[in-house]
Amino acid sequence: MKENYVYPVRTEAAEDGIVITFPDFPDLATFAEKREDVIRIAQEALALKIMDLENRQEPVPEPGEAEPGVVFVHVWMPYFRNSIRAVYVKKSVTIPQWLDLLARERSVNFSAALVKGIKSELGIED
Repeated sequence: MKENYVYPVRTEAAEDGIVITFPDFPDLATFAEKREDVIRIAQEALALKIMDLENRQEPVPEPGEAEPGVVFVHVWMPYFRNSIRAVYVKKSVTIPQWLDLLARERSVNFSAALVKGIKSELGIED
């Protein structure tokens, strides 16, 4: 996987902030409330888009040429790949006693079972 990407970014003033678009990713746009947040938000949006393409094994487009009104944003992917790692939160749940006894008897991993059940409920496939 490639580590560094540099893409053009276009900004446009909006009533309540700044709209950020990406000429090489027509389906990608984001928004910043303050000028000082534009680069960071653009980097995050690009990194997420690139990781999505990589995960789906789709090609990442080559960056376009410089045009008037665009700036180039650098994205160093190792930083973003590491910052997007799954973060787990602790949840307390209540289950029937008979189910707890049966699950313990069969050495069920409660966390894994809960994650699997929630994903199934939400229609998320691994």
